[in-house]
Amino acid sequence: MTEPLSLDSPILGGFARVPSILIALDFDGTLAPLVDDPEASRMTLEARGALEALTLLDGVTVALVSGRAIESLLRVAEPMEQWFLVGSHGIEVLSPGESEGYVTPWLVPTGLEEGFRAVVSRYGGTRLEVKPFGVALHTRGVEESTAREAEAEAMRVCDAWDGDLVVRRGHGIVEASIRDAHKGDGVSALIAKTGTPEVLFAGDDVTDEDGFAALKPTDVSIRVGEGNTRARYRVSGTQEMAAILWSVYESRTAQAGK
Repeated sequence: MTEPLSLDSPILGGFARVPSILIALDFDGTLAPLVDDPEASRMTLEARGALEALTLLDGVTVALVSGRAIESLLRVAEPMEQWFLVGSHGIEVLSPGESEGYVTPWLVPTGLEEGFRAVVSRYGGTRLEVKPFGVALHTRGVEESTAREAEAEAMRVCDAWDGDLVVRRGHGIVEASIRDAHKGDGVSALIAKTGTPEVLFAGDDVTDEDGFAALKPTDVSIRVGEGNTRARYRVSGTQEMAAILWSVYESRTAQAGK
């Protein structure tokens, strides 16, 4: 059962006291408010301040786990060099320092891109995002009936594709990928790389449910916003998520001062 997570929750205090912790976070809708233009997405000042402060504490590892390609995540998130980065729903996993000179592998099939591009041309206001291993149709901000029709046509393109394809639907998005990976794979890779015993993972969309599934019962799973979820805790939005991060920071620094 999912329950609200308060700033003074003993769960956060207990997590903050563990000597080595991993804080892994989705970007869009979790650290940055959802916007119509994916390239305009930016982390809130409160969230950035909390993550930068947490990064400087001993025993804290910070990671971003996104459906975006690493190339896109670098542009909009402007991560600190100490952060781990997971892109393309777990396909791309970079350790600190590896983003310097990183070149995204672009393997999206031309025919798949053309199919989605034809959908965008027919439905005004929709946008195409080309990813390393697939494509995404964005309909956020588009009139509801138009968005539904565009998404249905994108699904028909996927159904007609002659080959293996992983299709995901989220907040105003239909995404098709030729690689089968999810955020649970990314979270598991982070745990293996860092060796951290306790994890906090937060996300706002259906694609983050795989990340929650990769956690053990003692980890802290947080759904940001509404929707059915397997996460144990819920916060209302990006501002409350930022406050949760500050609460972890304050609890950890208070413990260190004792």
